Amino acid sequence: MRFETGTDWKNYYDYFYAVGSIPFEDDLFEWAYSLLTRIISNIYENYNLFLAIAGLVLFFFQSFAIKRLSPYPIISLLFLWSIQFANILFVRQWIAIAILMFSVIYIEKKRFWPFLLLVALAAGFHRTSWIFLLSWWIYDLKLSKKTMIIILFGSISFSVVLTKVVELLSGGLGHVVQAKLDMYLSDEYNDENNGDLGLVGIIIRGFANKFLILFTSFYLYDKIKEKYPQFHGYLNLYWFGAVIYFSSISISLVFVRISYAFDVFQIILLAYFFKVIESPLLKLISLIVMICYLFLRMRQQLNGAYSEEFVPFRMIF
Repeated sequence: MRFETGTDWKNYYDYFYAVGSIPFEDDLFEWAYSLLTRIISNIYENYNLFLAIAGLVLFFFQSFAIKRLSPYPIISLLFLWSIQFANILFVRQWIAIAILMFSVIYIEKKRFWPFLLLVALAAGFHRTSWIFLLSWWIYDLKLSKKTMIIILFGSISFSVVLTKVVELLSGGLGHVVQAKLDMYLSDEYNDENNGDLGLVGIIIRGFANKFLILFTSFYLYDKIKEKYPQFHGYLNLYWFGAVIYFSSISISLVFVRISYAFDVFQIILLAYFFKVIESPLLKLISLIVMICYLFLRMRQQLNGAYSEEFVPFRMIF
């Protein structure tokens, strides 16, 4: 378990020990996260215990979702841990994303009410989860690969146009909304939340990572879908996340977080790539290439913005 590690540590640590003095109705955090914090704080006021229980909640939903959705759970976990700091950050949004992954099981079973309840629970940890309700319809959406590519590139153009519209209309917004919008759109706020990569660097990396997954999926689509029709649904979810990503990235990097709930399905798509590789030698070579790629991605993160927050990694022991 980590101690004084991660960019989120101080804010959540201070909140845990102050939550008893904050009325529930005045709490700025979502209801489920606030309730979990209050229960643990009242039973035993120890932040490490809270991290352990929050980690178990994340582990439960995430593990069961990956075991159910992925043909190769180990490959999916390897990919996930390489792009999420090995799951050491038990923050609100990652808990919410784990619950949303689990909710897809009920999309496949065509059970709307359990799906809705899980989305509501996820929104109780991070309010951006409400957008995942669209997954109920997006999962079975019938679009050709050509149409998906056109919409994908159209989202990039839309983002540029929307940026100009926001700039023109922002002056007519209310004082509070205007202040928040100015903060989200400011270069200082985006730089603070995304380190020294810069907007161009973030966009280039986003393009490279997403188009690598998407176009590999399009290339193998017919071969995979013939044997595993559920691949179509996972691709739809990841594609929709990419559309959100490219639609919002030129407005503010902060808004990109809305796409994270869909972005996680890349770990499922990648596992299906290996499912259709018939040659054992080619599968081994592909695995080695993937491990090298993931190693470089993790190394880039560890040596990028806020590297001092994770290296060296401190534990409670």
